Amino acid sequence: MKNKALIVVIFLSVALLGILTYLNYFNKKIYFQKFDEYSKIEVFSKYEEEKIKVCYGNKLKCTPIDYNVKGKVNTQKIGVYTITYEAEKNGIVSIRKKRVEVVDKTAPELIVEGDFNNVCPNGKVNNVTYNSTDNYDGNLTDKIEYKLNGDRIIYKVTDSSGNITTKEYDVTIKDEEKPTLILNDDSTLYIALNTKYVEPGYVAIDNCDGNITEKVKVDGTVNTQKAGTYEIKYSVEDDFGNETIVKRTVKVFAKNNYTPGVVSNKTIYLTFDDGPGKYTARLLDILKKYDVKATFFVTGYDNRYNDLLTREYAEGHTVGLHSYSHNYGLIYTSTEAYMEDLLRIQEKVKGYTGYESKIIRFPGGSSNTISRRYRMGIMSTLASKVEELGFRYFDWTIMSGDAGNTKDPNKIYQNVTGSLKENGINVVLMHDIKEYTVNSVERIIEYGLANGYTFAPLTMESPVVHQRINN
Repeated sequence: MKNKALIVVIFLSVALLGILTYLNYFNKKIYFQKFDEYSKIEVFSKYEEEKIKVCYGNKLKCTPIDYNVKGKVNTQKIGVYTITYEAEKNGIVSIRKKRVEVVDKTAPELIVEGDFNNVCPNGKVNNVTYNSTDNYDGNLTDKIEYKLNGDRIIYKVTDSSGNITTKEYDVTIKDEEKPTLILNDDSTLYIALNTKYVEPGYVAIDNCDGNITEKVKVDGTVNTQKAGTYEIKYSVEDDFGNETIVKRTVKVFAKNNYTPGVVSNKTIYLTFDDGPGKYTARLLDILKKYDVKATFFVTGYDNRYNDLLTREYAEGHTVGLHSYSHNYGLIYTSTEAYMEDLLRIQEKVKGYTGYESKIIRFPGGSSNTISRRYRMGIMSTLASKVEELGFRYFDWTIMSGDAGNTKDPNKIYQNVTGSLKENGINVVLMHDIKEYTVNSVERIIEYGLANGYTFAPLTMESPVVHQRINN
């Protein structure tokens, strides 16, 4: 029996030794130790590769071996990245994959500043500013939401990762601000007798209610069949009872009542130098519309618009003489040079109108000083000479400003209408070769007619308008 037991022990020992030998030499594997298949990291932080252990062997004995890592984690961009770990030994290859998620857990910054003592009943807040920035999304100001909850207002902003920031404030509900009511066009309008009045319109904006134009009430009428001054009242009220009232004045005027040979105390003489030019035809259309007569001091060097000389005269305007060449360096060198230039433009005007004009305006006016460059004292000589020959020269009493830096029709309008004298001589210097000047003329005419002025052309019988001669 003892021999049999010994034999069994020996057999089992040999078998165990065989198994261990097999495991040690024939059943080896690659093991990844302390390996996490998933990790999370905050955006913009530093990603450090995880130190893992890889060995080759079995559970009884495992020898560390090297491994390769493939893949990158972009910590500047939210997302899920895959890192691959690969090890190889004795023809055995083992691959493990790890998911790394870059996340944003930082809530956005929210700044709210202002006065919460005047919050509209509908929840609109005035005089409050707010902004928001996020570490990942950047500017989130346009994502800010707010709502009124009883006597508190809640501001909220959410970034693209769902992080939320809120702020709450106590508020006082009230609205003491009147709506803003703006009239289209001017508050004073001028329209001709027997024409149709068309309401230019208006816009009403309220600090709480927004656009409330549809709530505007209009009172008043304009009788375009009768000259006079009319008033229209516009009123609007917001939901909190605040009211705004504005008024518009409409002046209905008759057409120009100029009668040749009759001069009233309130007369305007519109004079235009340096034409005719590309805008003169449109100017003539405007003058004809209001039956206004003007004076054109013409030049002769541009032959493209000669036909307008004929039209100016045919429509009752005075065609005066300015200069054929408009060349200061030529005409102001001597009396002879000036007279030759003057007679040349006189001849051209007569050729197109049949009229021998004797009304003139010196280039630069009689008070110009530029002529000193070419001949001292020549303006004094020329002023005497032209009158001796039967000419009459006219300067001006009102400068429109279009000969300088003024290119705004509104400014030209203001320069002229703001300088008119009811009991004085109003001779206006303008230039029909300038588009912005022509664009101002209709408003000037309407203002003048509505305020009782008469427009007339200069004639040989008109009041003399001379400036002080400076050369």
